[in-house]
Amino acid sequence: MQNKLGITDKNLLEKAEADITYLKLLDIDAWFEKKLLNYETFLEVHKYIFGDLYEWAGRIRTIDIYKEEAVLGGVSLTYGETSLIQLQIETIIDDLNQVEWSNISLEDMIPLFSDLIARLWLIHPFREGNTRTVMRFAGLFANAKGFPLNSKLLRDHANYVRNSLVLYCVDEAPEKEHFLQIMTDAINDF
Repeated sequence: MQNKLGITDKNLLEKAEADITYLKLLDIDAWFEKKLLNYETFLEVHKYIFGDLYEWAGRIRTIDIYKEEAVLGGVSLTYGETSLIQLQIETIIDDLNQVEWSNISLEDMIPLFSDLIARLWLIHPFREGNTRTVMRFAGLFANAKGFPLNSKLLRDHANYVRNSLVLYCVDEAPEKEHFLQIMTDAINDF
């Protein structure tokens, strides 16, 4: 993958990406202050995390993607169609903003928030970094709405989070309990 650092070795690029994005994820809260919770900010989150690495950071992908998911035996989910990505993101973020989060119980809030975040993730709007971007946006959103999300817990269990999102989003027989559980833990941990 072409990158701003000129790294041509796949393993070295993965290591550099992991190191750089880890640091970006640690200080994103200060960057986020007073930003609107909208489509443009969602794109800016991706650009902030990946902008030191890739020219295309913060830009929606222009091709359809297929990702072999290990937890599905190598089958891919059906990710967002490129022509609909912006509309789908705007719709879900609008849905997130329409909820009066302070007026609903945790029992009702966690599955609703988790479902909207999983739907946002399933769009997979970027070439790379979708889980990190969506989950960090979720944390920024939750903090702004008054129910802090333990982003460290989610970051420390990143593979579990991603696999649980895959299982949550399977059309035929979703297994929602794994993602709901980690989101419950991340919200109740504060």
